Amino acid sequence: MDNLPLLQEISQQMINQLGFGADVTVSCRYDSDQDLYQVLIQTDKPGGIIGYHGETLSALQLFLGQHLRTKTGTWVNLSVNVNDYRERRQSALDSLADSVVVKVVATKLPHSLPPMPANERRLVHLHLANHPEVTTASEGLGRTRSVVISPKVV
Repeated sequence: MDNLPLLQEISQQMINQLGFGADVTVSCRYDSDQDLYQVLIQTDKPGGIIGYHGETLSALQLFLGQHLRTKTGTWVNLSVNVNDYRERRQSALDSLADSVVVKVVATKLPHSLPPMPANERRLVHLHLANHPEVTTASEGLGRTRSVVISPKVV
């Protein structure tokens, strides 16, 4: 079932009701396993939609997904992005992880990254998954959970 028109309408209405002057574009990437709906929001004031480390953006994504499920009866894979924030954040996390890897390799001691949400920890784990000299693990609880980068035991 094609949810593009409905998702476009719901997304634009929500952004308008929240008081953000923004253009919303919805697309779908069709895969053999499952479709991924991408909602791109373009605005002059992205900070209010993104929130601290993307928390508001993640909440908006969850809310849109739940609202669409209520309307259609099915869950859809959904990604909401504002002014390419997710790409910029991925790049910043990769740079942070790479700089910590240099320290871990030089000192042979584990190093903990600052606490971050689950989706960002996942990005760090994936970025370093095939690194030959370090391993990663998440430690802590709730909002204090962070990634620890450790040297591989040879």
